[in-house]
This record gives sequence, structure tokens and C-alpha cells, in this order.
Amino acid sequence: MGTAALVERLMSARQQLDFAGNLLAKPSPEALESCSSVLEAAGRQLAEWQPTFSQQAGNAAALEEAWRLRRSFVRTSRLLQGAGDFHLNWLRLRGAITGGYTKTGESAPIMHGNRISLRG
Repeated sequence: MGTAALVERLMSARQQLDFAGNLLAKPSPEALESCSSVLEAAGRQLAEWQPTFSQQAGNAAALEEAWRLRRSFVRTSRLLQGAGDFHLNWLRLRGAITGGYTKTGESAPIMHGNRISLRG
């Protein structure tokens, strides 16, 4: 694979991460679902392309785009972690509101009903 092709692939993955990050910056159930699909696709692409990366070791253009990709990854990772933390804290608060506290002072666990989600 040539340098230009590798840089294009890295750029494509970075753009997908940027798109996912923008979805996470304005979270909604639909945005989070879409974000999941985008992140899975980017991950699959990077895993597929990974064996060819070593062929471009030391290439300045590829390295520069790889650093951009890394910055996008870090940003998106932080946004995703923030979304997870928000939901975990909400579950704890909901447990405390509905079930009180345990003997150790932790929020009571929430008893969830069984759910099935189907899409046609």
C-alpha cells in the first residue's frame, strides 16, 4: 500500500471518530446508537489495515495523520467515558431515590425488568 492510500485510510478513520465524537457531544438515544455503529466500523477498518502500517514506518505524512487520528480517538474516548459515567451516576441516584441505601452506605441496586429490543 502506498503512502497516499494509507494517509487516506487513516484520514477516513479519523473522520469517523470525529463524527462519533460530534454525536457524543449532543447525546440522544438515536445519536448513541449511531455512534456505536460508527465506532464499530472504524475499529474494523483499523484492524483490517493494521498489518500494512509497518510498511510506512518513518513516513512523515502517515505519521502526522496517525497523530491526528490519535487525538480524535482520545477526544472520542473521553466523551464516551463521560456518557458512561453519566449513566452510571444516574443509576446510582435512581437506586438511592427508589431503594434507599445499603448497610454500607451505597445506593441500593436497581431491580430492572427484563427487556427485549427488536428492530425490523
